Amino acid sequence: MVRQRKRVQPAPPDPARFGLESFAQLLSPRAPLVGENPETYEAFHTGLLASLNPGTPHEAVIAENLVAIEWELRQHRAMRDASIRRTIRSEITRAVVEKAWQEFNKAAAKASARTAHDSDDLWNPTEVFDDTDAKQAACQLVDRITSRDPQVRDAAEAELAQLGMDPLDLMSAATHGALTDGNGADDAPEVHDAKIRELERRRREVKRDYDALVQARADEGVIIDQ
Repeated sequence: MVRQRKRVQPAPPDPARFGLESFAQLLSPRAPLVGENPETYEAFHTGLLASLNPGTPHEAVIAENLVAIEWELRQHRAMRDASIRRTIRSEITRAVVEKAWQEFNKAAAKASARTAHDSDDLWNPTEVFDDTDAKQAACQLVDRITSRDPQVRDAAEAELAQLGMDPLDLMSAATHGALTDGNGADDAPEVHDAKIRELERRRREVKRDYDALVQARADEGVIIDQ
């Protein structure tokens, strides 16, 4: 008769043995940062921790580190995208205001010419350029160019082309810090990209450590003869 050997896995540690309801209690609650949605973070944290399913206190700590890295990655991607959107909006606003300014000057020049023709007095403009309407129009253009409606978006891109702009060129320039956000060159996208690369490296390292812990626990099973 051939006897078979089978590895019996030990039962996962019971948090109650450590005076805990769950291993998640090992770490202090995380206070939200400005700009974060606490409910979104809690759902994110709960989902990832359940997926990792730590079985020991040490695994719980490493799993928590992984969740923190994943959340920080998510936040840096969101901040990078927000920076790109802000820079593109600023550049489109600059172009729309510039066009409105040129049109205002043309109208003023025509009015001045008519006044000079009808009177010996020099034209004294009573109006000054107000960029409020132009800025509002720029905001509306940005909203339309990011619309989910293809027809609305196509029409907005045609307006953008009249300003001498191309959406892909704008996005490329904003991503690589070639545009300004109104306060000088915006290098935020590249800063966030560098941080994202660093976090992705850390994630690989921590995940490797976590997998090794889980595997070590699995290898602790007892081999019995059957």
